Amino acid sequence: MRGVGGRRAAVLAAVFAGSFVALLNMSVATVALPRMAADLGTDAAGLRWVLDAYTLCLSALMLSGGVLGDRYGRRRVFVGAVGAFTLGSVLCAAASSPAALVGGRVVQGAAAAVIVPGSMSLLAQAYPDAAARARVIGWWSVTASVSVGAGPLLGGLLVDASGGWPAVFWVVVPVGVAVVALGAWALPESSDPSHAALDLPGQVLGVAWLGALSYGLVEGGHRGWSSAGVVAALAVAAVALAAFVAVELRAERPMLPIRLLGRAPFAAANAGALLLGLGAYGMFFYLSPYLQHVRGYSATGAGLRMVPMAVGMSLLGALAGRLTARFGPYGPMGGAFGLMAAALLGMGALLDADVPYGVVAVLLLALGAGIGVVLPPLNASALAAVPRERSGAAAATVNAVRQTGTSLGIAVLGAVLAARSGGAESGDAFVTGLRTIAVVAGAISLAGAAVVLLARRAIARRSPASPLSSPPPLPPAHPARPARPAQSARRRSGG
Repeated sequence: MRGVGGRRAAVLAAVFAGSFVALLNMSVATVALPRMAADLGTDAAGLRWVLDAYTLCLSALMLSGGVLGDRYGRRRVFVGAVGAFTLGSVLCAAASSPAALVGGRVVQGAAAAVIVPGSMSLLAQAYPDAAARARVIGWWSVTASVSVGAGPLLGGLLVDASGGWPAVFWVVVPVGVAVVALGAWALPESSDPSHAALDLPGQVLGVAWLGALSYGLVEGGHRGWSSAGVVAALAVAAVALAAFVAVELRAERPMLPIRLLGRAPFAAANAGALLLGLGAYGMFFYLSPYLQHVRGYSATGAGLRMVPMAVGMSLLGALAGRLTARFGPYGPMGGAFGLMAAALLGMGALLDADVPYGVVAVLLLALGAGIGVVLPPLNASALAAVPRERSGAAAATVNAVRQTGTSLGIAVLGAVLAARSGGAESGDAFVTGLRTIAVVAGAISLAGAAVVLLARRAIARRSPASPLSSPPPLPPAHPARPARPAQSARRRSGG
């Protein structure tokens, strides 16, 4: 039993550490941009794609990344992705030009698109009991939340301590090597190739619509929403999405069975993920500029003053996992959206250049607590709504939706901020815009609470069973066609 417990602990360490470094890199480089610009002979605008390339690849490739582990082996694909991420970190740290740095970030982002859904799929396989899975996903969600929130603080400390920006990438390398070694030894191998088709048309269209949408949202905030490139990208995204839905509905073994969204728990989880990204996550990226440009803190000082948010995420995330295991996901999710709404509306009423930092800290703590509470039930309900053999696709979907919502939230809130502030980056005009987008984000969070309440009522009317009980198998896309013996053989053999 002691050996089994040690192996289980090693599984958690590998999965959590891999997820941490992948999500940390969404924000860890933000405070290093001025040093990068000085060393590489460019300006901050020239390094915009150091951040955007990572986000774009993460959003565009998430759906495809989730299917790879289900088909080719969850351990094999996860360990390989962590290795690729580590290589990308080396490329970034050793870069001598902006183009080389962006190339390394592309490698990192593509690998992260496999790591994030792969980690949740591995947990779904390691914890077949729904209640135990909800608890461990609570801890995973703590890791995910803290990694994003801690990025600016850790990045500032690394840059200041080392005197150079490569430190924010070198720090990943020993962690990545350790995760590869630990994962190769401890992670159990599993695959379900008969439930995870290559579905090349779906793969291409999925990358096309997510990539075009992400590109359009990223560039819209810089070039303007009426520029030809932005309009073209958003048009391509709309057409590719329509084609993706049509192809997936007709495919014999689709990458993402659209029928999953006909299940109220899965649909509610994805709606919640979208609204979380639009509201709280979108607002998060404008809090650091407030602390630096309005309050006058340094990059490290601003990161330190974001700590209450990380504390709220970490303290409440694990508790939310236990609450979800005991009471189901919808009570914690609804309460979390309500708490986020209260914090964001409080920011809309109170934030300015002179409000005591203690007030800011309380609001950040409440916002972090709401995010920490909402993630475990959101992820657990998405995984519980589908058979375990589709766990990679389910995890990829809910995370891709949240990431797309975040990109959309950053773009929409940024546009509102620019309109209300007149483009000012500090002073009273910026505060006016910031308070406006806080109110908008709070209203979005209230909409999230309403969606959760409606979903809870709909699911209760449909079935009294626990929302974390095992779901029925998915209906085949073409019921008249018999199962293929070769597919069943591949599944029994593990690939």
